[in-house]
Amino acid sequence: GRRAAGSDAAGPGSLARSGTALLVEAARRRGLLEDPVIRQGLVRLHILNELGRFNTARVKAAREAGRDVPGMPNIAKLTMSEVVRLVRDLGLQILGPYGTLHGYSEDDRRQLAEATGMAELTAITEAALFAQAPPIYGGTDQIQRNILGERVLGLPKEPGPDRDTPFSQLPKNA
Repeated sequence: GRRAAGSDAAGPGSLARSGTALLVEAARRRGLLEDPVIRQGLVRLHILNELGRFNTARVKAAREAGRDVPGMPNIAKLTMSEVVRLVRDLGLQILGPYGTLHGYSEDDRRQLAEATGMAELTAITEAALFAQAPPIYGGTDQIQRNILGERVLGLPKEPGPDRDTPFSQLPKNA
């Protein structure tokens, strides 16, 4: 049967955490470690993961001191969305045409790994398939930006109908 996204050690959840090492290995196998665009993407991924780690430590220290870091959950969500999109784009760029292959069953994954010599292939393609979800679930990236602007930066709310306007009276696209 189909596994839930991120349900195993090689799935998208772990790829967001250990994606750099996995993509470095894939780039090494494909002879792309010297490609400047690939190297730049790998460094960007490493930096984003380190920023996430530092921000987690920052929030933990603030909470231990009885404080909060305003907007940090929203920033973390936006960063996670950026990381999964980067893993998708960079992973598929590294895989090249192999990125069109994906194993849905354990047997398919094993056969693909044997046929291509790329044990990480299915983890990368699974992460690519999963990458569309985080920017949507838990509030779209645009909603997160609005929350940061309005609640953290104090910017005015976006113009729109009053909250008390009944749905039947809202403007409609025709």
